[in-house]
Amino acid sequence: MENTKKRVCIFSFFERTGYVNDYVIVLLKELSFVTDRLIIVVNGTIDIRGKNIFYGFTDEIYIRKNMGYDAGAYKYALREILKKEELDKYDEIIFCNDTFFGPFCSWKEIFEKMEHVTCDFWGLNGFFHVVFAHIQSYFLVFRKGIIQMQLLHRYFQENIDETTTEINDIYCQFETGLFDFLSREAGMRYAMYAMECNCDVYRYSYAYLKDYHLPIVKKKTFSKPEEDWDNICCTLSYIKYETTYDVNLILDSIRRIYGLEIQYEEIRTIDSYRLPEIVEVPSQMNNDEQIEQFLSGGDFYIYGAGMYASKAYWRYARNNYHFQGFIVSQGRRKSGQDSLFGHPVYEWTELENALEQRILLGVGKDYVSDIMQNFKSTSNLLRIF
Repeated sequence: MENTKKRVCIFSFFERTGYVNDYVIVLLKELSFVTDRLIIVVNGTIDIRGKNIFYGFTDEIYIRKNMGYDAGAYKYALREILKKEELDKYDEIIFCNDTFFGPFCSWKEIFEKMEHVTCDFWGLNGFFHVVFAHIQSYFLVFRKGIIQMQLLHRYFQENIDETTTEINDIYCQFETGLFDFLSREAGMRYAMYAMECNCDVYRYSYAYLKDYHLPIVKKKTFSKPEEDWDNICCTLSYIKYETTYDVNLILDSIRRIYGLEIQYEEIRTIDSYRLPEIVEVPSQMNNDEQIEQFLSGGDFYIYGAGMYASKAYWRYARNNYHFQGFIVSQGRRKSGQDSLFGHPVYEWTELENALEQRILLGVGKDYVSDIMQNFKSTSNLLRIF
């Protein structure tokens, strides 16, 4: 039976020079087969060629300042274009950006599979063994229940800073924040297209393609060839020999974006390469209940000022009056970073009686051992990872 759902897609585009790579054309062409309306929001700039390409898909092209990342683009569209009365006309709304290559099968096939899955929103992959569980936000689909309850308008209006230039703000406000709001607070059911996998989607993209059937590859997969060469080679080989996707679209783009020169003829069959080792997302040391119990004991700080610390603040501290600020190691405070989310950022030696403070360690596992050496006792410190 042919699917009759009416869909609108907000497509967020950013490219520093305003150039539209050819892989984006393929992505939009595929999207046009499953959507009734396409809204393109450009963050920053777009050249004449790119604008003409986009006009081949839609006459709704909006250019805004490069702030707020893709979340800022989505908020702009929800606030200025798809107000409640407009959005109510649709059965599903899609958020999609240009940070990935693919899909390696049709969007129609993907939507047909997900049509049989009971959920209120879905994406292509996610992480669920860490404290900060979420579906990755480069492609999200929200169904009628979320639209009718105005949950997107409500969340974006109250929580998304469309003027930020800090990527950590978007990680906590949008990617994990929106997921947490919909699933934990609003009770919305979620699903993923790919099989569940807690490997690093960038550094282990080959396994995501082969074993977990993720139909895309993130662009950042190709950003660090000196670290991830085995994975890059296996990924390109799989796409060339196991899919119908034109791998030249990837080669042309990574040459332009990252300066990475790989010729089509150089890509050999998979048995010519060493398979990449598994790279997993850090697993948690303590669960939500343990963290919340620890923080209920009084005033506390979060150690760190990066992605994990920002997510820890968003989940556990932003509505907690016991939160006193962030701590970073000596010499690790960035220039001008005296505050984060309106709370002070202290260097370790600036905090009086630092060893006696209650601290949530919001850093990745690679940094834990060095930080732990500062503590005579660990009873007043709790690790996330």
